[in-house]
Amino acid sequence: MGMAEMRRDIEYLAGNLAHRGASTESERTAAEYIRERFSVHTPNTELDDFFAIESPWLLFSSYYGEFLIVALLAFWQPWFAFGYGAVVSTLYLLEFSGYRVLALILPQYETQNVVARILGDRPKKLFVITAHYDTPKFSAVTSPQFQPWLRAMHLVVLACMLAVLATCAAEALGVTGSEGHRYDLVIRWCAVTTLLCAAVALFTCEYSGEFTRGASDNASGVAVLLDLAQRLTQNRIDEADIWLVATGSKETWLSGMRHFMATHQIDKANTYFLNVDHVGSGELHYVTGEGLLQQFSGDRDMLHAAVKEAPQHNATPLVWRGLPSDAFLPMSRGYKAMSITATAGDHTYEDDSDRAGSIDYATVTAAASYAEAILRRL
Repeated sequence: MGMAEMRRDIEYLAGNLAHRGASTESERTAAEYIRERFSVHTPNTELDDFFAIESPWLLFSSYYGEFLIVALLAFWQPWFAFGYGAVVSTLYLLEFSGYRVLALILPQYETQNVVARILGDRPKKLFVITAHYDTPKFSAVTSPQFQPWLRAMHLVVLACMLAVLATCAAEALGVTGSEGHRYDLVIRWCAVTTLLCAAVALFTCEYSGEFTRGASDNASGVAVLLDLAQRLTQNRIDEADIWLVATGSKETWLSGMRHFMATHQIDKANTYFLNVDHVGSGELHYVTGEGLLQQFSGDRDMLHAAVKEAPQHNATPLVWRGLPSDAFLPMSRGYKAMSITATAGDHTYEDDSDRAGSIDYATVTAAASYAEAILRRL
């Protein structure tokens, strides 16, 4: 396809369209454009419609707010408060890990994945290459300045949940201090106050943020997918089926990837997920592990292939501790998965400057070449 086509794709997705926010008309327009571009190379292309929540930040803030109820219940029934708080904490961790729990009862909005398939003549493996095409809202949570602190702040939130539970249990067991020195109440309400502040912060981020243009995040990844469609059609990998998946609503906590994995029977032994995310400028990286709370490692075979091809593409290893990518779900479920990304010293991840004019098309082209080389080596 070449650099010129990549430029046209990115300029359409991040220029002609003001944004590609999850479950919006603009996201649907982008999906139809991607399907049309895929269909040039393979007729086996489809839009896969599904429903997703509006915002993960509203969901998570509601969990944090529940601990006010836990603290109030502890005045009358500390054991019940402890049990209720334990349930809320468990559901939160499940939701944070990519499982839908309370999200199932929230309002759902239509969105879609775009899937293209290139079938091999003698397939023994399945390669699933993913890139999300929706755009985030720019806010404090997604700002580059906050990313180094994101893991630490989340650990503080979890510590506050644990503190509320511990003080409820202590009161139920009668091991608190005297009436004049109720340190457990001080700890509990300090923790609850911190959680409420976190809830307000997420709520504010959701309603004060504006959708970005999303040139690097992640029109660049979509351009790589479209380029790979041409490369792998013209020079097929005979022993592998190729599925190219442009995921929608990734910014609503991986909804597109979750739907894809829930609706396809995937053989763990012979399936490889390669995610392409944020390759608009800077130095190429292969991601050796990711996880905001618990780190999950990339597949050994994929990392070996990435290391072998790294010198030719000037790629270096990276551990990602920020918000989860589409590789997080298959990686955390025990599938073979890995991401490639790019970073630069002056690179802004999800802000309003993420426009087509800031893209380094040499980096995008190198990412496509690197992804193809990894797949062929596998």
